Amino acid sequence: MKTVKTVFFDLDGTLWPAHSVALPAFQLTLARLQQPVPSDDVLIRTLGYPTHEIWQQLLPTASVAARQEAARIMGEIELELLAAGQGETFPGVESTLKQLQQAGIVLCILSNCDADYLQAVPDALGIGHYFHKRFCAADFPGLSKSQILRHVLPGFAIPAAMVGDRWHDMEAGLANNLLTIGCAFGLGSAQELEAAHHCIDNFSDLTELFLARGETLSAGGGTRIEGRSVTR
Repeated sequence: MKTVKTVFFDLDGTLWPAHSVALPAFQLTLARLQQPVPSDDVLIRTLGYPTHEIWQQLLPTASVAARQEAARIMGEIELELLAAGQGETFPGVESTLKQLQQAGIVLCILSNCDADYLQAVPDALGIGHYFHKRFCAADFPGLSKSQILRHVLPGFAIPAAMVGDRWHDMEAGLANNLLTIGCAFGLGSAQELEAAHHCIDNFSDLTELFLARGETLSAGGGTRIEGRSVTR
């Protein structure tokens, strides 16, 4: 496979541990609405889904208006926490993004989040300037992540790759014939990443996958660099 020219990154669980902000925001939101607060594990499992699906899971008997209000409140709380300095990227994210950008690879974000969140989080984490474009589910109502990627992909150079930690990301990459990278350090289970072409334990492993010289990066079989495999 030729050198990757464009990389689409998921946001939560890929670029940063979103639960560090999402958990307190969930808890404060549900308490404000006088709703039961599920366990941390239950809350974390909702991350990565589109916002309306998150609140369908957490407030199954509530009206659409009530779920929308919950989403609005939580969004405000998350932005407040980010503005207060809470939240940071996974180790190696900024240095890796810098290397990829300097190598001429176009970097984009593709997330199931809302528009305000998509603009606020990367900037608050200090990595927003590395991304050429940011795409979110809120800008494409009714479309899945796979469909959004199919819609925007013609505007970018190929070969391209999808990097993420949940099954939505694997599905999107594979359905669009992209090299698909699973982040084992994220929020998804090992089962969600089984279909990935490659899995990484550290974000910085992407430099070996995308920038290795004298190696053939393929969508099947993995890449071996300096005698060790970054494929799981």
